[in-house]
Amino acid sequence: MVKISEIAYTRPDKEEILQKFRQFKSAFDGAATADEFFGLHEKYRDFCNDLSTNFHIAFIRFTQNTQDEFYAAEQDYLDEISPEISAAEAEVRKCYLDSKFRPELEKRFPPVMFTNLQMAVDANDPRIVADSVEENKLVTEYTKLVSGIVIHFNGEELPLSGIRKYFTSPDRKVRKEAYVAMGQALEDNKDKLDEIYDKLVAVRTRMGRKLGEENFSPLGYKRMQRNCYGRQDIEKFRGNVLKYIVPLASEIRAKVADTLGIDKQYVYDNDVYTLKEPKPIGTPQLIFENASKMYNEMSPETGKLFDTMVESQCFDVMSRKGKWGGGYCDGLPKYKLPFILSNWNGSAGDIDVLTHEFGHALEFYKSFSIDSEFLSSVSMETAEVHSMSMEFLAYPWINLFFGDMTEDYKFTHIGGAVCFIPYGTIVDYFQQTCYDNPDMTPQQRNQFYNSIEKQFLPHMTTEGVPALCDGRRWQRQAHIYESPFYYIDYCLAQFTALQFLALSVQDYKSAFDKYMKFLNFGGTKPFTQLIEECGLLSPFEEESFKLVADTCRKLLKL
Repeated sequence: MVKISEIAYTRPDKEEILQKFRQFKSAFDGAATADEFFGLHEKYRDFCNDLSTNFHIAFIRFTQNTQDEFYAAEQDYLDEISPEISAAEAEVRKCYLDSKFRPELEKRFPPVMFTNLQMAVDANDPRIVADSVEENKLVTEYTKLVSGIVIHFNGEELPLSGIRKYFTSPDRKVRKEAYVAMGQALEDNKDKLDEIYDKLVAVRTRMGRKLGEENFSPLGYKRMQRNCYGRQDIEKFRGNVLKYIVPLASEIRAKVADTLGIDKQYVYDNDVYTLKEPKPIGTPQLIFENASKMYNEMSPETGKLFDTMVESQCFDVMSRKGKWGGGYCDGLPKYKLPFILSNWNGSAGDIDVLTHEFGHALEFYKSFSIDSEFLSSVSMETAEVHSMSMEFLAYPWINLFFGDMTEDYKFTHIGGAVCFIPYGTIVDYFQQTCYDNPDMTPQQRNQFYNSIEKQFLPHMTTEGVPALCDGRRWQRQAHIYESPFYYIDYCLAQFTALQFLALSVQDYKSAFDKYMKFLNFGGTKPFTQLIEECGLLSPFEEESFKLVADTCRKLLKL
């Protein structure tokens, strides 16, 4: 059995890769029959899988230790060559769109594949290759900057991600001091953070305008594979969040305030829902043993995948200095292995991220066998439904991780899911406004962020916390720098996952089967069609908000 640490990495040769793409393009264009075209497709898919695996191995090792000089240099190199490679790959994808065998292709591949192909071609236009190189370098600069931040707190040297373990402390004074320390770290780096974002907005705006758009937004939507809904749908979702979810979140926080005995809620109260913080019981090894038990009892398929990933070293979960601060699941298609990186800190979030990222891993594993997966990959909101729903589907076993704090965990988890949606909506609203108004100054951006935070999070204040009180909380949200327009996917997915929670309470087996059906489609159908196929309500319709709000009120006993 292959182990992640044993997989060899070879620096990709740009000219060889570009030459290979040119050869594939020529062969596709010259195919005499549909069968010949399909034979080339198999070879092209294998080539792309090998290439993708090599790129991902480098990224995994860079994020495991951003201070590793070799892989830091490799990541810089890959950032440099990837836009040109993506543009060359787009030329090959045009062969599928323009093929004289298009009718035969449409019988084998799902319709959404051709929509996604067109978006990928448009998003990798040769005119913006140089700008994409600059963008990649800026994103990597942000990653290095944030990963290198060290916070001295409570006798520890913590990365920015590590301070989060104190955000859920039952001691309000500790929570406040932790937030102040985090805010001060952002304050100390504000000039560089502003500079990087200024440059990112500028280069992305330039890319959009080179493609004939007024700003970056249309290109950003194509890059996010928005293949079944648009800006107006998201504006409608945002309006319903304000109408239904914000009042619900305020009710939840009012109940929490009553429980905690506090009158005014500050930002450092946001992550606390109970008097005593629910924390995972046992060592990391015990957590993995219990997770194996859970997934083997959940289904044979989930059990086999989890145990295989453990044996293949596909988990890197402990926080440490120099490690990338976020969490993710990546796929290595050549070996049909998912890989999970996170930063455990002893909080309930460790279990959240374990179940969340395993939902992604399950999708990756299944996607490796979908014929057109490398072409019609799962859109992000669909992928996040897989992960967020898995968090709720773990509930029958959650006592293994929390013991007598299980009910406190569930209240915290469901309450947190509801309260996240307004925050996530803010992140998207903020980005949309920044790209609609690319000449905003840093001060104007911060003022706008403060204004919508007050609108969507009326129950809390950031008073007294450095940087945050000035509207800089957005600067610790890596997606804003690294993956523009990604965050609304989390909101749509969280909303849909809450529907799966409601179904699982009524009939767990039926809900799990429906979840697997949703997952088995992979990227072969767009998000809105998947919702309909699986009998769920659309997040773009008001009726779904009434259902979710009513269900959560009952579960949380509001």
